[in-house]
Amino acid sequence: MIQLAKSSDPFIRALLAEHPRVVAVAEGGSPGIEFVTDGWNREVRVGDPSVGLFGLTEIMDNNPMVCADVLSVPDAITTLALIALAPLAQAGLLLEEPTMLSNLEGDVSDAFLVGAGWSGGLVQHTEPQDLQGVAAATVIAAIRTPDDLEDLDALFDERYERSFFIHRDESSDWDVKLVKGKPSGLYRLRINPDEPSSLLTVRVMADLNGKCGAAQVVHAMNVMCGFEESLGV
Repeated sequence: MIQLAKSSDPFIRALLAEHPRVVAVAEGGSPGIEFVTDGWNREVRVGDPSVGLFGLTEIMDNNPMVCADVLSVPDAITTLALIALAPLAQAGLLLEEPTMLSNLEGDVSDAFLVGAGWSGGLVQHTEPQDLQGVAAATVIAAIRTPDDLEDLDALFDERYERSFFIHRDESSDWDVKLVKGKPSGLYRLRINPDEPSSLLTVRVMADLNGKCGAAQVVHAMNVMCGFEESLGV
């Protein structure tokens, strides 16, 4: 049980107020969550790679998270980049700087990319758009062509198929309504195959208070506490 949870983010506080394992909620603290469990002061930060443990929850090992005093999830724009690139980086498929076009201002964190296995940089372009509170990006990456193109599907499935909050959608009309007001983000893959390298396009979108915001922070707190991952989200 969490005796007290504090956040300066009103959207996070709203989720915490409905969380069945949180006794009390207070305003203040960081934009993430500062919380107390049986006298143990712990914290989920946002966009802070200076802490010892940071990254996208879906690509992190749960065991260190359960033992951590402090961890950090990525900010919104870095979350989009990691959803698209982390499986490729960890498999060693990226060949050169990917290119990312997003509706969000700000820089993707190099440290979070390095933490996911990619130190080759990222070319960013911004096209500001009001997408009704939704963050969206298109990432184009040159990758080493896998022996079987289905291996690429399996690579993303390995990371996200059992995820509560990152899902693949290849058939719906790609519209912000798919994620608006929801805790889960979506991605879609398109490959232009060639040898020895191919171009992969990954489209990603998520609500700024969902996977790109409050829901992601509460999800990380749940994992730290050993709760069901979707609890209160």
